[in-house]
Amino acid sequence: MDQKISATTGLPASAVITDDIQKDIEFFEKNGFIGPIKLYEPDEAAEILRALRAANHDRSHILYDNNMNYDRHFDIPELSRHIMHPTILKYLRGILGADLLCWRSEWFAKFPGGRGTEWHQVRDYSYTDGNPLIVPTQTDWNAYIDLTVWTAFTPATKETACMRFLPGSHKKYYYDEKKSVSTGRNGEYQHTQTDTGFFGYDFSEFKVDPSWDPESANPVDMELQAGECVIFTASCAHASHDNTTERQTRLAISGRYVPTHVRVYPDLKSYNAHGETFDLADYATVLVSGEDTYDHNKIRNANNRGQEFSFSPAEEKTPC
Repeated sequence: MDQKISATTGLPASAVITDDIQKDIEFFEKNGFIGPIKLYEPDEAAEILRALRAANHDRSHILYDNNMNYDRHFDIPELSRHIMHPTILKYLRGILGADLLCWRSEWFAKFPGGRGTEWHQVRDYSYTDGNPLIVPTQTDWNAYIDLTVWTAFTPATKETACMRFLPGSHKKYYYDEKKSVSTGRNGEYQHTQTDTGFFGYDFSEFKVDPSWDPESANPVDMELQAGECVIFTASCAHASHDNTTERQTRLAISGRYVPTHVRVYPDLKSYNAHGETFDLADYATVLVSGEDTYDHNKIRNANNRGQEFSFSPAEEKTPC
């Protein structure tokens, strides 16, 4: 399967593009990513990093009882605030439109000596267990339906495992998530004991052309300072370097966002990914911008500590 997605995907009519980001949006349309984008001053990033490290082992309000750090914006106040960052939302509105949901957050730590994440390209996240995790209802797959905001809270350099991108790769399928594979889907993966390049999966098994070499496609390294982010569509092929340092851990947090017309975890009560099961009984999306007129997804206004999702500091309340 050598399918082109679209030479020019186009932006939705509801896209809100301010003058200060016009050139960035044009760059995104061509390449599939934008960055670096500054979100926090160095001292702010350092303060958030300290809070994240302290909160990481507190599982008293965590959403999922497993070993993956998904959706910690439901129990870590700093992440509840972070997903609502005004600069993030400004860029997202310029690409996805005004009505937006945050549907997932993820914790990406790359420890000293850690192997880099292999090249991969994702559309509906069905690589996990064969089931699509997001499905658009108002557009086809030529439109942008999912954006990731990957924020570094420690320096992300080539030595500490910064991200890498293949410019323009969002316009063509290089990987096919619909392929039937066994690696990663057999339930035997343990996240702390793996030698695969993609957290228990072998993404080379999804290649449309097994002989295709991403390294021949002029990859771009995205080095970030602490407090900076890169915004990209997961349909742009991406990877990371190895962490070749002896003492520097790279920590980044990603937020994933969709327009409100997208169905998230459609008809699923749970799903399996990276060797873990995710019970969706208490899961919900977060409306971060605009309004939801589709009612496809459950929406929560507060985290598990009773704090409303807002970029403004909030007082902790006793959960009901």
